[in-house]
Amino acid sequence: MRLRRSGAGGDRAARETQILGWILVAPAMLLVAALVLYPLTQGFKQSIRSGGFLFGELPGYVGSRNYRDVLSDQTSRDAMRHTVEYVLLAVSLELVLGIAVAVTLHRVFRGRGIVLAILILPWALPSVVSGVLWRRVFDPDNGLLNSVLLNLHVISEPHVWLASGRGAIVYITLVHVWGVLPLVSLVLLAGLQSIPDEVYSASAVDGAGPWRQFRYVTLPLLRPSIAIALTVGTLLAISIFDEIYVLNGTALNTRSILIQVYNTTFVTADFAHGTALAFLLAAATAILGGGYALLLRRATV
Repeated sequence: MRLRRSGAGGDRAARETQILGWILVAPAMLLVAALVLYPLTQGFKQSIRSGGFLFGELPGYVGSRNYRDVLSDQTSRDAMRHTVEYVLLAVSLELVLGIAVAVTLHRVFRGRGIVLAILILPWALPSVVSGVLWRRVFDPDNGLLNSVLLNLHVISEPHVWLASGRGAIVYITLVHVWGVLPLVSLVLLAGLQSIPDEVYSASAVDGAGPWRQFRYVTLPLLRPSIAIALTVGTLLAISIFDEIYVLNGTALNTRSILIQVYNTTFVTADFAHGTALAFLLAAATAILGGGYALLLRRATV
């Protein structure tokens, strides 16, 4: 009988603890619902309704028509293609350069703290400030890059760097990588510092040189950090906006999907198609985020 009473008392205490937990969490859940879920719901409703009287039609339910429209629109598809190019180029550079920087800073040398402080500086700057600084570099009239190349006689006349399609995307991606690379490098550096020195000592005893240690010891043990860096870099590259807008505005040759969302929603006031495009981007980001979460889980198992 005493065991039963003790068990009943324990169950009652567990229920009371659970109820108390829900009571304490309820205000935060209500706040999240008010600030996140409600706007998402209203935005989704807007994405399945017509554009309204501004476009000569009565507001009403149109289903998936807005989604089909933005997917068939050539400008939107070009923006999607540009975004894919930004992501592929940025993530590739960030991983390669991040590993190189992390391996370099993993070794102790004089002035390492100063180098780390300088490395963090681009990441600490807001992306708008970075864009303004780099606009001064790429300015076709009196930019720093044209001035240096003219003085070195590499070019004979000032070059408009952001006028071409592929070249402009590369230059803007480099600006983006300049700001994100410190974060990726610090993530990878933390992963390197978590690898025990005994592993390298044991591999050296077995005759492994620096390259074999890097290939068969460092990279496999660095997989969790690489997965995190890959996730962060991809999500930041998908949401690239400030650098493009500051450097080249809403020009078609460098327009990303977020620039297209902004232009559709706020410049042309087409909220229906703008929210539909935004939800397509959110869905793609969620799918990628889920895939990277699975990749990270496998890497840590």
